[in-house]
Amino acid sequence: MSTGHETPSDLWRRNLPVWVALMALLALSAWAAYWPFGRIDTAVGFAVAGVKAALVALVFMQLRHASGLVRVVAACGLFWAAILFTLTLADVLSRMVNR
Repeated sequence: MSTGHETPSDLWRRNLPVWVALMALLALSAWAAYWPFGRIDTAVGFAVAGVKAALVALVFMQLRHASGLVRVVAACGLFWAAILFTLTLADVLSRMVNR
């Protein structure tokens, strides 16, 4: 939601550094996909994805300036996503043991 008094230069000043950070994290993801990290390969990918998701949530979804209820709902969604990521990571790591 826009507050209505932001100028285009304000939007660029806020969003351009985040976009540059997301592009750098994309490059890091691509590099990490081909670098042999061994057993922590998947964890590195999840960590980079988590940082990207946090940037999008805080800046583009404007959770920094949201009300308390909106933040609680977002935190519940994040908690549920963390559970799903943990279960996925446990499944992937257990399959690697059997190789």
